[in-house]
Amino acid sequence: MTQEQLANQIGISAQAVSGWEREVGYPDITLLPGISHALGVSIDELMGNDEIGVRDDIKNFYEKFWRLDSSEKLKLASEYYHKYPDKYEIADTLIEVLSDWGFANTPKYFSLMREACTRIIENCTDNNIRFNAVAAMSRWAEDDEAERWLNMNPKLYGYIRGEVLEGRLLNKGNYEEMRQQRYKNNLSLMLHAVSKAVEPMETPEEAVGHYGYLRKLIQTFGEKGDVPDGWLCKYAYITMKNAAGLFSVGRIEEGFILFEESMSAYKKYFELPDDVPLSLGAPGFFGDIAVKKYTVSGLCDSYTVDFEASAYYMQNAPFLYYTLTEDSGLLGSFETVSNDPRFIKAVEEAKSLADEWLKKRGE
Repeated sequence: MTQEQLANQIGISAQAVSGWEREVGYPDITLLPGISHALGVSIDELMGNDEIGVRDDIKNFYEKFWRLDSSEKLKLASEYYHKYPDKYEIADTLIEVLSDWGFANTPKYFSLMREACTRIIENCTDNNIRFNAVAAMSRWAEDDEAERWLNMNPKLYGYIRGEVLEGRLLNKGNYEEMRQQRYKNNLSLMLHAVSKAVEPMETPEEAVGHYGYLRKLIQTFGEKGDVPDGWLCKYAYITMKNAAGLFSVGRIEEGFILFEESMSAYKKYFELPDDVPLSLGAPGFFGDIAVKKYTVSGLCDSYTVDFEASAYYMQNAPFLYYTLTEDSGLLGSFETVSNDPRFIKAVEEAKSLADEWLKKRGE
């Protein structure tokens, strides 16, 4: 809607609307009903007083988002980015779509990403979101601009702050706090390591070795090689990628052994209750840090303790179905087994689990 279109609807001049946008004046209170009607929002929302409505709308955004294909994700994220310019988690999601799905390779979308990243750096205080903006621009910008963004990394990368804080607590003799900070730092570094991606479609042999090692690493966190509940979802996804790599190199039977192990881990994870602390195991390395599962959106990231530079993604049943049927990072690897009865049965199971998950939430 142009300034002139809005002005015509509420019976004022376009110059007045321009003044509001430039913050050199505000609408007369008697105009608020007409403005809210023209824009399709309540007066409370227009005045920024509808925080509950905004939270519900953003929750609805994420519940829709993870069930869409990449083009639809971009459309929805762009719409909500412009709708909520000060909600930086939305801007962060838009940047992820633009960067990870390659849309930033076109001038139009690169400009949009630059705008969102710049807004984050200028206004957002969340270090994780700031780092993601730096990483995206460093990945896609031309050399000179990329260098400028890369130079922001040292002061934005959160776990470095944690390392400094650990040393500070040691110097002050706060040994218990130092120990807790060390556990947080260990988990941050471990999450960074196990979240590194090698796509089976691109480098299948490397994917087999990469994800095979990560599976063994996570198994060491349990007392007898079992996977602690707090790692089940991450382990399931890593095992799925390991299986996809095996499928890509023609090791079908080995792949199905891991594929079925992944499905079992997912189903065990889905049965765990929400909002109950889940152990990460390895108490000498992670202390008593635990994660909580919750189901606000397709990805979850809740900790019983809050610290920077940590992302723990817990996928729900619709996300598993998406992975098997639409995920661009794995779908090509599944083409070799798409007609195998075992794979078809797994897709049917995932669809049933996803439908049950949505039904419980009235969707």
